[in-house]
Amino acid sequence: MGTSNILELDKKTLYVEYDSWRCDLPGGKTTKLGIVFEAVDLAGTGRVPEDEEYSLIVEAQIVPQPEYLDEDIVLEASEEEVPTRKGIIGDVYRYYGGVPVNIDAAQPARASCGVSSFVTDQVVHGEMTESGMEIEVRHFKSVEDALSFTREFYALAASMVFEFLGWVLDQPLGRESGWEKIGRLTSGE
Repeated sequence: MGTSNILELDKKTLYVEYDSWRCDLPGGKTTKLGIVFEAVDLAGTGRVPEDEEYSLIVEAQIVPQPEYLDEDIVLEASEEEVPTRKGIIGDVYRYYGGVPVNIDAAQPARASCGVSSFVTDQVVHGEMTESGMEIEVRHFKSVEDALSFTREFYALAASMVFEFLGWVLDQPLGRESGWEKIGRLTSGE
């Protein structure tokens, strides 16, 4: 699996990368990748009942590692005069986003044999995707619980996503695929 690196981008967002997470873009360009995990509160969005105490989920997006980002993309997104590695990751993620991935699909919530329940307080709810498919999504009470779970479970389970990375990047993202999104972030085109 390689060496991991986990950075706290802010109070609700983590970035995880491994040396082995990479893709070969059309044209033969190898790009190393990471995943941004963000704790998102669904309270007031209509996606959870008003009285739901487990209203937080963790959203995940695949992004190029900062050393592979196009210089113009970094300059346009950066909020710092001399951006740090952590700042570049956070700024590009917030400005451009990445390739969304359902991290619970890598290790379905109800199929984790209860091991994940020892990590932090959580519940599993079924949700319908825009395509009409029901998926399992873990919900948490607090940002702290969500990020603790991310560090202890999602950061490890995320490697499974890279076993079927081609399929993830083939999925449409509006007018482009994940391949095109990663390519645009690394080439600026």
